[in-house]
Amino acid sequence: MEYLAYLTPNGQVTIPRTIMKILGIGAGNNVQIFLEKGCLILKSVEEPIEKDNIHITD
Repeated sequence: MEYLAYLTPNGQVTIPRTIMKILGIGAGNNVQIFLEKGCLILKSVEEPIEKDNIHITD
């Protein structure tokens, strides 16, 4: 599955609704972002995560 998205000057990307439905996420949900081999990986999470001095909240 492949989609083209626009990156705003503020670094924001709109996630296509189809992908949001597949991940089971919506506005206000927490997600975890990984960088692996030049690719961004997005994973839905239930709770805010704190790891390696990075605190993720909504």
